[in-house]
Amino acid sequence: MIISEDIDIIRNHIKSWKTHGEKIGFIPTMGNLHKGHISLISSLKQAGATKIVTSIFVNPTQFGINEDYAKYPRTLDSDEKKLSEHNVDLLFSPSTDIMYPKNPLSRLIIEYPEYSNILCGENRPTHFSGVLWVVNKLFNIINPDIAIFGQKDYQQYILIKNMVKDLFMPITIACSPIIRESDGLALSSRNQYLSKQERLIAPKLYESLKEAKISIDRKLKISDIENNGISFLRRNNFLVEYFSIRRSNDLKKFDNNQPFSRSIIILAAVKIGRTRLIDNILLT
Repeated sequence: MIISEDIDIIRNHIKSWKTHGEKIGFIPTMGNLHKGHISLISSLKQAGATKIVTSIFVNPTQFGINEDYAKYPRTLDSDEKKLSEHNVDLLFSPSTDIMYPKNPLSRLIIEYPEYSNILCGENRPTHFSGVLWVVNKLFNIINPDIAIFGQKDYQQYILIKNMVKDLFMPITIACSPIIRESDGLALSSRNQYLSKQERLIAPKLYESLKEAKISIDRKLKISDIENNGISFLRRNNFLVEYFSIRRSNDLKKFDNNQPFSRSIIILAAVKIGRTRLIDNILLT
């Protein structure tokens, strides 16, 4: 596996591969890799990528005030080992100075208010503009044919897909299913922050989503389903940021009287103790 933080070296390798007809698959990460990240490698190969490129960069511009940027786990040595064991071809692991040579606060603002000011964006108002800025930079460096993102961060996936379309980037954006623990908890780098007691309660988040799916199948009112989900989570000591049923293609709300389509996503964000968890279920 090639490892470099030098943009010119990265570009030269990728240019050479493309000259020889290779299809470049890209996985942007912030490191602290788990099985969910690793699953993206096989998903890319199934999608036809012949060279796998990953990046590890803890992006300061997507963290808000009082968020966990300084404490975010940095495990580069073990991450490199995992990626090498799974036959990743190239790892780009830049420093903040390389990605933001002037200042992280000096940036191009890419915004989609209809997508970025809802759900996670309500409580993290600068998060998605930071995500789009760094992903735009990474796409310009890597020049992938296909990039893949996890379903757990579905709102992020929708935003990136729209950015790529609107900026005429010749990149296919793919979404890979959520990988879960045996008790249903979605894998996340932040799960390690959970206390033993919180870890026992955490799978209730997924349980609430499954119950909502059953209620949708029974054609109950959306507002009732959402309220039931919120009540269930609060009874289990979660602080609920949102529990929402949306159209999966554009994250718009359904009308209570509007017939359900099958393009539905149920999304929730909660805090348990100091740990923020997100999860969702797609109905297709």
